[in-house]
Amino acid sequence: MDNNPKGSLFVGEGVVVKGTFEVPEMAVVAGLVEGELNTKEVLVDATGIVNGRINAEVVEIRGEVTQGLHVTSHLNIKSSAKITGLTQYAEMSVEKGAKLSGELRVIEPNHSSSYSATPSYESNNSSDNE
Repeated sequence: MDNNPKGSLFVGEGVVVKGTFEVPEMAVVAGLVEGELNTKEVLVDATGIVNGRINAEVVEIRGEVTQGLHVTSHLNIKSSAKITGLTQYAEMSVEKGAKLSGELRVIEPNHSSSYSATPSYESNNSSDNE
């Protein structure tokens, strides 16, 4: 992978990693992550499984997430996705065939996340909504 951007994580198919992961930019999961994933952007590929929670700005799920999501911008759920647990999101799109079980909660978009140093949509409005 010659264009792997700095601050990114790639978990390949067949790879198992365990722990809490702080990824400054993007994480791509095609293998198995056991634990929490905190990052700016996440792609859980069709072969990917996250047995834990994902906290990110932008997330695309094609595989499986077992302990929920906290997405401060956009959550894109593809038809092959399986999500269980509490799913919190600012915006969401879901393809026909996706499987969701658990609780869904809409949240306000969060511009003060530690993973949103330079989001392109950031405004100068600095309200303190938590």
